[in-house]
Amino acid sequence: MATRRPLPTLLCACLLVLAGCGAPFGASTTPDSTSAPTDVGPGATPTATESEPGVSPTASSGDGEPSPTGTEVESSEPGGVGESERVTVTGGDLPVNATVVFRRVERLLGIDKQPPEVVVTDEGAYDFDTIEPSLAQRALGYESGRGSESGCVGTFFPASGGADRVTITLGNLSAETVELILVHEYVHSFQWEIAEFEAAAFDGRIVGGIEEGVPVYVTEQYAQRYEKRWNGRTPLEMRECLYDHAGEAFRPLAAESLFAARYVEGRIDSPANVSAVYRPPPRTAEQVLHGLAPDAEPPRSLDVSVDGADAPDVERAGEIRLRAWLRTGLSADRAATAAAGWGTDRIVRFGIGVEPRVAWVLRMDSTTEADELAAAVDDLETDLESRNATSLRSTRIGEETVVVFGGPDSFVANATASGTERNVTVAAP
Repeated sequence: MATRRPLPTLLCACLLVLAGCGAPFGASTTPDSTSAPTDVGPGATPTATESEPGVSPTASSGDGEPSPTGTEVESSEPGGVGESERVTVTGGDLPVNATVVFRRVERLLGIDKQPPEVVVTDEGAYDFDTIEPSLAQRALGYESGRGSESGCVGTFFPASGGADRVTITLGNLSAETVELILVHEYVHSFQWEIAEFEAAAFDGRIVGGIEEGVPVYVTEQYAQRYEKRWNGRTPLEMRECLYDHAGEAFRPLAAESLFAARYVEGRIDSPANVSAVYRPPPRTAEQVLHGLAPDAEPPRSLDVSVDGADAPDVERAGEIRLRAWLRTGLSADRAATAAAGWGTDRIVRFGIGVEPRVAWVLRMDSTTEADELAAAVDDLETDLESRNATSLRSTRIGEETVVVFGGPDSFVANATASGTERNVTVAAP
């Protein structure tokens, strides 16, 4: 059994927020920031009965759980990949065999790992309408609710996955749904066995939701191989539905989950090769969104200075979040087209503990694409202000840079931006 290198306790706790599922479906909350951090496809058709090494398909695995309804005859060398110790389940009974599922994931990934403890919890159903926009999102006009996610997932209950522990609430979920959630959270656990992922997490090089895209991709391969569905959908189809029906505050996270999974699917040909996604990882959300190599389309030069503000928060948001923001008032096609010319950006949040105020500096790849973004922002401004979501104003710096101010009327009317398209100074009134 391979052993993991121990992590400092505090750092491990912080990184688990990145690696596990803290938001619905594990969507990342990490921005595309530089200041902070089948076997290809469906696989073979199963045969009549499955025999897992060390676990009878009809007998108890030791935790009182029935076996998944798998049908593939598996084999592995004694003590090798797919012959892990039994999974310990506490807090309740699962409708699937946690050990069988874990060993299947081991074989998909080709990684030998000490299994995490699975803890069955008794939390309430998740209400997507309770997702609140961040302060910066509020300044940009995001509102809570306004989605129809339940049409995609039915009732959703919380789950999370870390290096040594997986938690899941069963509620009224079907056995197939529980199985797919377990797979997803197991993959989060397995990511800590991938040296390239661990190094990227330590260095703050995880962007665009890739740490979530890997579990979605692997779970998709599992669902195809073992013919499992959630509400009639595969995991990737589920993310597509969620992105299309997400409320405003959830859409950036739903977008990262979906586009990161597609990125992984396009970059590797087997779950056993997921380490290649982190060797090296993508540098920008643009690369994730468009399936580009990590050295393609590097961010354009942009320096943003802030004048007249106490402790401003500055980070890069990325093209995925730009597209998601434009979707708050524009069609999907219009938002995608207007965001596609993204070159780089900085989003500045002014003040701490005050009414949210934001300046978003966006340098596009060309004058034409800056024109297109500016026109889209003007139309978005009309929509958001018509429903009193926020006040917006955009201004142009040079030919390629658009600056958007969002927040209270007095801030938006009097905030300023000056400089050149690659060196911009923003100031709060």
